[in-house]
Amino acid sequence: MAAGIVAVAGLGLAGCNTEGPEEGTDVEDVSEGEVLESSPAPDNNPTAGDTFIGNYDQDFYDESETYAGQEVTLSAEVTETLSTDTFVIAGASGTAVDPLLIVEEQEIPPLDDGQVVQVTGTVAQDFDIAATEDELGIDLEDELYADYEGEPYLMATRGEILEQE
Repeated sequence: MAAGIVAVAGLGLAGCNTEGPEEGTDVEDVSEGEVLESSPAPDNNPTAGDTFIGNYDQDFYDESETYAGQEVTLSAEVTETLSTDTFVIAGASGTAVDPLLIVEEQEIPPLDDGQVVQVTGTVAQDFDIAATEDELGIDLEDELYADYEGEPYLMATRGEILEQE
């Protein structure tokens, strides 16, 4: 039995040949190599990348086409509640932006005119009453939405009341 252990131990040591020149990388090669700098952290810019977070104002309005298909978060005052599934927000004071239609893809707590809200959703172009009704399985009064037909809108997935008038 002792001969079997010695034979197995001999096989284990056979792979540890330290004779002859060493090949490969040694510790000095690794420690003397160049250190790569990591990429700097991205700026905390709310408009960097695919997302806008801020007031519904002239800056957002002027760039709204660039956000089409992207998720944004807007804060603004509710100016009109059209139905249980839709409402309109106005631009920040001192701006001349058009009202923006908000269509609730996910239910948002009931809102009243004059409340300041923060809504998150996907910016869409060319509001189409029939397509929206089909997509969400709702019935909208066409007359209420005539002014928004073909205009940009927000398909909201989240919303909260920030303050009440």
